[in-house]
Amino acid sequence: MQKANTNKYIDNWCLQRPDETYEEWKIRLIVAKKNGELNGTKFPLKWSQIVSLLGESVSSDHFRKYASGVYDYYNYKNQDNVSTRVLSISDLHFPYCKPLSTFEKYIGRVDILQLNGDLVDCAQLSKFTNKSKYVSITKELIRARQYLIDLIHLLNPKKVIANNGNHDLRIGDYIAKKTNSELCDIMPSSVLDYIFTDGFIDYDNEIGTKTEYSPLTHVFKDSNIEIEFTGKWYSQFGDTVFCHPRAYSSVMLKTAEKALYYFRNEGFDFRNIVMAHTHRQGYYVIGNSAIYEQGACCETRKMKYSEGRLVNSQKEGFVYMCFDEHGHAIREKTKLMSLN
Repeated sequence: MQKANTNKYIDNWCLQRPDETYEEWKIRLIVAKKNGELNGTKFPLKWSQIVSLLGESVSSDHFRKYASGVYDYYNYKNQDNVSTRVLSISDLHFPYCKPLSTFEKYIGRVDILQLNGDLVDCAQLSKFTNKSKYVSITKELIRARQYLIDLIHLLNPKKVIANNGNHDLRIGDYIAKKTNSELCDIMPSSVLDYIFTDGFIDYDNEIGTKTEYSPLTHVFKDSNIEIEFTGKWYSQFGDTVFCHPRAYSSVMLKTAEKALYYFRNEGFDFRNIVMAHTHRQGYYVIGNSAIYEQGACCETRKMKYSEGRLVNSQKEGFVYMCFDEHGHAIREKTKLMSLN
């Protein structure tokens, strides 16, 4: 950082403080200038003088345009005490997932990407599907892994938290049925183990080659993005539990209500439930708790599981939540986003 000389337009308030970083100092000056006042008086510096004081090697016009973006972001981050923004998506059921463009409006607006289960469909391992219509589990795994890498690169969150869904666990159930218990002890129980923590190798026995696919914890090892796979069907951030149970009720929000009482009985300290699995969307308040069924982030019309069964149509969507610095969800800032 180049240190500029002060002049008569600059008082001590404008100088960098011992307890703030260069970026914090720059933001403080931008916010004060954009607000137009400092301690009830007009801000004493022109944009050219701020550029000079900061030691920036850009024109004042360029810096002013940059400052507008910084100011808008600062206000968004600090409105209603918003500290952390969580985008929770679930039921991608790859390869039926929504295109990445679905989430483009959240670029730069996600601190935590919460993946709430059923990220991979595992159709080949289902007793409900015609196996001839679906790709192999290996190809599904390879393509799903790349989709998640592209999604994380797109949103660039600070952290990714992933839970299991019942479809993700199909591989463990399949292995348990087809092999003895000793082999189960050394095999992952979820496809997400392969994608997030273990990695896997695709063996092409026909041509005698093998391709290694490293886990996402390794892919993002040198980035500023923390990758966490819980290995469970739930996770918690602040006062909110995100979960993907196997239980299912045809009554709207009944499964989420059951989840609420389950986590209470298990001694969890929380206020809100965000639940996947049902492919429905809804929200209501019980006492001081809010429960959400978040919908599915997949092309539900392409999934033929319910064909001819006369079930209610599936709802596509996700949840976007804002939390204050204490980890309390700001209810008026939480949005159920519908996609159909």
